[in-house]
Amino acid sequence: MSAQKLRIGFIGLGALGEGLCNNLVKAGYPVTVNDLNKDLAKRLLDGGAAWSDDVAGTCRDADVVITVLPSPSVSRKVVEGPGGVFENLKRGGTWIEMSTTDMEDLLRLADVAASKGITVLECPVTGGVHLANSGEITVLVGGEESTFKRVESILSAMGGEIIYMGKMGNASVVKVVTNMLAFIHLIAAGEAMMLPAKYGVDPDATYRAIRASSGN
Repeated sequence: MSAQKLRIGFIGLGALGEGLCNNLVKAGYPVTVNDLNKDLAKRLLDGGAAWSDDVAGTCRDADVVITVLPSPSVSRKVVEGPGGVFENLKRGGTWIEMSTTDMEDLLRLADVAASKGITVLECPVTGGVHLANSGEITVLVGGEESTFKRVESILSAMGGEIIYMGKMGNASVVKVVTNMLAFIHLIAAGEAMMLPAKYGVDPDATYRAIRASSGN
């Protein structure tokens, strides 16, 4: 079966998930979606996606299930809880975890999935919600390379630069580093803007000077 024919179940339609899923819908993939709030699926349903009232229905006919959930505890419940992904995704199916999750727990869940004949990829994204909506967000991929190759076109439909990081867990580590660097630079930029302000320099002038200098 070619990747273009793969049926996708998508769970989690928050600001990030809805944008990622919409890129799949626009690319013509058959997608069934689920969220606690059906109103979040309006654009997707208008574009041709199907709705399921529960996780089981999202997974039952899917070849690939993608989760974009708000916390590791929610992800655990959706994936291995009663009526969850592991109970309903067929053997040979693939679970793609795009939530920000706990690496050790993800590795445990990957082992549980393997015992059920389900392959797993961790695919955290980085770049912001605006890039998720435009299909230009960066996707970091960890897991078996053969699984990555099987679903690479799906990931390419959702994101811009798709970077294979190696074994499971590697992508989560690098995702943490990208967040750390972002926080460090935000704090440093704030301090840099405040110092000239204390001397009476117009913040707009400071901003334009930094933009046009090595400080950029």
